[in-house]
Amino acid sequence: MDIAKQVLKAVFVSILLLFSLLIFRQPHKAYYYTNGEYIFSPGSAPSSTRSEIITQLDKFQAGCTRRDLDQVDKFIEQLFSKDNLLVLGPMPDEIFIGDEEVSKLIYSDWNAWGDMKFMIDTANISSTGDAAWISTIGYVRIDLPRFLVLPLRLSAVMVKEDQDWKFQSMQFQFDLNLFFLFFTTNMLVAWLSASVETLVVLVVKRFQLKGKTVDFSQSSGIL
Repeated sequence: MDIAKQVLKAVFVSILLLFSLLIFRQPHKAYYYTNGEYIFSPGSAPSSTRSEIITQLDKFQAGCTRRDLDQVDKFIEQLFSKDNLLVLGPMPDEIFIGDEEVSKLIYSDWNAWGDMKFMIDTANISSTGDAAWISTIGYVRIDLPRFLVLPLRLSAVMVKEDQDWKFQSMQFQFDLNLFFLFFTTNMLVAWLSASVETLVVLVVKRFQLKGKTVDFSQSSGIL
């Protein structure tokens, strides 16, 4: 019986570890190494507009690669609009409005978050007039620990200001399969519930063996 319990426990832990790994799996990793293959679609932007926006996206990627803290202000000036600027990070409380807050976000990320890499050439880019919207995928290699690589999605709206395309809104998302997170959480809750129930039973039995149980039906003043 004890052997069976140990086997079941080992299987349970193995399943938890497997699902924990699947949570951080990079679902679109194959697209990181393809040339000209679009995960979404090219979008509807004319080739001239697409080329101009790709140039700006390349500058964005170059800044995220170098992570030169002395260049944050220049980076913001070259690539971000001063009109209604909004950047949303991957976490619920990461809401940055205006160039000052976005500048602090960029400084913080470059200083101590990780190396971001986006698929620029195969980004989905559509436009109408002086407005454009883009979507692409990428990943971030976290500084601590370096082995942790999280897949990302990037979507943004760009506007043309002074002949240059600039970000007016931008959103980062972790591209994770949350089904595995929900499943793992439910398994842990079930395991903890069973463990607490087992612990209560063992405590009750221990008191019974010591003769410390109380027969309330025979206690004075109760009935």
